[in-house]
Amino acid sequence: MFRTVAKRQAKVIGRRFQSNLDKPAFTADPAKGAEFAKHIEAVEHHADASSATWKKVSFLLAAPIIAVTAVNTFFVEKEHAEHREHTKHLSDEEWPVPKYQYLNVRKVDFFWGDGDKTLFWNSDCNRHIRD
Repeated sequence: MFRTVAKRQAKVIGRRFQSNLDKPAFTADPAKGAEFAKHIEAVEHHADASSATWKKVSFLLAAPIIAVTAVNTFFVEKEHAEHREHTKHLSDEEWPVPKYQYLNVRKVDFFWGDGDKTLFWNSDCNRHIRD
């Protein structure tokens, strides 16, 4: 039973891979081919012009904006670093703490360290708030 099915499938598969046509499956239309080539050339010309425009926008507009933003960020972060350096010497008790009920809530201890510090704990800016 399986042998006959296998033979039949082998014939079908062999016929599929070895089939050929006496004439082409479709005939080419030279007018449509020329029209398509002209369309592709127009698209490429438009792409060259628009990519040149965006290249100019990138170098003349975006790069200076990024540079100005980087300089501004540098000075803001420098100010923050000076402030952190100024408040680094304060103890946890002297640290001004807003009284928010959701601040520093611990239902379960963390399983690393002493259980009270988060994974990204930074001793310079994070404080132990105890009630």
